Amino acid sequence: SKPCKLKLLNQVEIYEGCKWIKTGDNAFFSADYPAQYPKYWFNYKLGGGIKDSKHVTILTIDLYPVIYEIKENLIEYIREIKIDFVYREYRTKNMINDYDFLIISPSSFISYAQKLADYKNSLGIKTKIVSLEEIYSAYNAYDNAEKIKKAIKDEIEKDGIRYVLLLGSIDKLPIRETWIVQKWHDKYWNVTVLSDLYYADIYDANGSFCSWDSNGNGRYGERFYGVDGVNDTVDLYPDVYLGRLACKNALEARTVVDKIINYEKRTKNGDWFKRLLVIGGDTFPGWGVVEGEFVTEKTIQILSDFTPTKLWASLGNLNALNIQKELNRGYGFVHYSGHGFEYGFATHPIGSDEWIGSYYTPYAIALLNGYKLPVMFFDACLTAKLDFNSSDLRGYGIPIPFDLTFPCFAWFLVKKPIGGAIATIGATRVAFTHVSSSGVHAGASRLALDFFSSYHNTTILGEMFAEAQIRYLENVWKDYYTLEEFILLGDPTLKVGGC
Repeated sequence: SKPCKLKLLNQVEIYEGCKWIKTGDNAFFSADYPAQYPKYWFNYKLGGGIKDSKHVTILTIDLYPVIYEIKENLIEYIREIKIDFVYREYRTKNMINDYDFLIISPSSFISYAQKLADYKNSLGIKTKIVSLEEIYSAYNAYDNAEKIKKAIKDEIEKDGIRYVLLLGSIDKLPIRETWIVQKWHDKYWNVTVLSDLYYADIYDANGSFCSWDSNGNGRYGERFYGVDGVNDTVDLYPDVYLGRLACKNALEARTVVDKIINYEKRTKNGDWFKRLLVIGGDTFPGWGVVEGEFVTEKTIQILSDFTPTKLWASLGNLNALNIQKELNRGYGFVHYSGHGFEYGFATHPIGSDEWIGSYYTPYAIALLNGYKLPVMFFDACLTAKLDFNSSDLRGYGIPIPFDLTFPCFAWFLVKKPIGGAIATIGATRVAFTHVSSSGVHAGASRLALDFFSSYHNTTILGEMFAEAQIRYLENVWKDYYTLEEFILLGDPTLKVGGC
């Protein structure tokens, strides 16, 4: 329809933080585009992803029916938007669904991979194993990570693989390191992000292989913010349901396989599973909302058929002893929202910069919840930093004179015998969030809520995580940082709640 115009009596001030608001790329006002806000009547995103186990092209259209003309100080609006688009089907290979589930493992873990495969096959999940050594010898690529990605692509097209498990720590089975360069207040920040989404994002919107290194310079997933540079083309939509079990040795591999099998066999009809534990406080005091409590209350509303337990700053019960006691009771889901680090988490009381609710890896050693194992989402920084080492501890003022690597908090809970977690989702780097009194808009907290919402559509863990990633892309923006850094440490075929 033809735009209508409405002259304003007073000048409108544009909120400086508008870049956080839901939008497509470059939709809002900036110094380069001073004429109007937003810049366009609509914006769109295209991606190639997996939905309901089918490979699809996803089109998301954002409409902006009201535009503020800055110089003329008037509102321009339209009552109707009609958008025509042309879709041409691309040719696809005839995929034979011989297998469902691919386990990629170093040869040293093959016996444990085989035990898991035998169990999955007994459930009707057709499973195959490919060793890293086979992949490395069969493919030519820039590095071993790219060889693995090409192998996954071939397995999709040859056997119809939908689920992929990476069995091994990052020194045994590499993770992709992506590059982000940003200028902020005259300072330059060069950040590398560890991402397993690289292995899941096989195709772009046209069905072509998405390499994450479109300029071919060997620096994958390059993004430049406020800095001159050529961005790599990264689709971000997952094309397989993928998770990692970051086992360092045979003992860890044996433990996690045992936990998966026993969880699925023992959990169904267990009263403990229908419990939800939420943990949070005032993540950023003085920001006008008690973020951790506000966000986890949303989770309680989403999982309304679960019985919630709140460990909140406002209730005065947020401490390590209560966290330990509740985890030992057994819960189906745990949502922590607050600050995190490589070896635990902590948050703040309301309106104070003091620390409360500090819970560290050494405390988790004493967890004895057996096979009453939760799926845990850490809406926080760094809990899944798989390259956690001595230099990180020195950064916290802990003097360690020699170099060691340590299990990050999220992985420790999964690999722990006789308790811990069945799966965790966490960030490999510093995370961000955008929460206000009007809602949960973006970042770690938004991804967490999308994850828990997906439980209403599927109870398969990898499908839940992929659906959360796609929901985020559809409803927030192409947030490369958040989507790349959050990883699933668990079996993507896991039946949440048991078989």
